[in-house]
Amino acid sequence: MRDVIERVEVRVKELFSGDATGHDWWHVKQVRDMALRIAQAEGGDVELVELAALSHDMGDRKFFESEDAGREMTRKTLAECGVPADLLEKVLDIAQRVSFKGAASVDDMPTLEGKIVQDADRLYALGAIGIARAFAYGGAKNRPMYDPETDAVLTKSGEEYYTKPSSSTIHHFYEKLLLLKDRMHTDTAKKIAEGRHEFMETFLKRFMDEWDAKD
Repeated sequence: MRDVIERVEVRVKELFSGDATGHDWWHVKQVRDMALRIAQAEGGDVELVELAALSHDMGDRKFFESEDAGREMTRKTLAECGVPADLLEKVLDIAQRVSFKGAASVDDMPTLEGKIVQDADRLYALGAIGIARAFAYGGAKNRPMYDPETDAVLTKSGEEYYTKPSSSTIHHFYEKLLLLKDRMHTDTAKKIAEGRHEFMETFLKRFMDEWDAKD
């Protein structure tokens, strides 16, 4: 199975080379490494965790016309890499559930392996790297850093989350990033999320102080 995982890794590197939205190979690697760290503490099928972590952004809805299109692209890629059919379906199931789908959407991740991968992905939407990724994505999508004349929108569905007009990057913290700490599944991720969440709150306070011409 190691050779199959290595083929998937090579393919992911090819797919995400040159990405400037914060969804590049290094993000995938960080999620994989964190997922394996969490699995070491929490248990689960390590091969499934690693493959799902490597594949979690392949069919991301943000980059496709529909969930189905992203899912089929992921299925085709994994099959070409030689992932066995039964394992492939498990990876696909995790990958299609892992993304945040709106403030009011309830997480639907039934397996431990899926919870581990989702936690790992969300941990890299927090902290210093989470902040950097938010502004990288906002810049790539021509979003302003901040627009005080608009409000954050807490979306009620995945479709609304993906299709609503772009807000500012600072609004994105309130629409998604600050909500993630309380949506972690595993004890390991919950502990890590506390410090990263606190760092983001400190950053936001400093950002608003400077925005308002304070110290």
